Amino acid sequence: MWQELRTVDEGFFLSHQMRNGKRMAIFVKATKGINKNKNLYQVFRPNTGLQVKLEPLQDIKKKYQKVLPKAAEKDWTVQYNCSANQCSHAYWRGNCKRYMVYQSCEVGLRRRTYYVLSGSVLSVWSKVEEILAAGPGPQSKMQILRLKTDDGAKIVGCLIPRHCVPTLVSKLSEGATTYSNKFTNADSQHH
Repeated sequence: MWQELRTVDEGFFLSHQMRNGKRMAIFVKATKGINKNKNLYQVFRPNTGLQVKLEPLQDIKKKYQKVLPKAAEKDWTVQYNCSANQCSHAYWRGNCKRYMVYQSCEVGLRRRTYYVLSGSVLSVWSKVEEILAAGPGPQSKMQILRLKTDDGAKIVGCLIPRHCVPTLVSKLSEGATTYSNKFTNADSQHH
């Protein structure tokens, strides 16, 4: 991406402000804006990648200073590596309120885990609604989504909050029959 830069205003930037002894590194790339009077820029963060919102250069320069790639490398790499399993709160503040009460937090993680219930779910719909309704806050609402997997499969399903998964698995397993077909290496030699 570095080779694709067209202007002197593109490249790596470091935040003016330090938080918890760390600076935020970003990568900025010019794009054609909707408003012809001001150029808008794409912003890439080491933990979450390309940001949805385009930003004017003057806003970027208020918070960040342009630096050479070598100057941003350490801050970028540290945040990238930490974002594999540490939320932004813990990274920037040193702790996370959710973790302190033994809850998971995925804010600012590079990769997130989504639990999706798909397939023939109409027969268990009321059980799913009951479990989600017992959850706290806005996560208790039913959310249907459509996604495409890395191998191209398309899935439509219900998003299940992480804290509801064990209860849902237990509830849907009640009365279920499990079949096991053991196949050993010795069996394959006889067929």
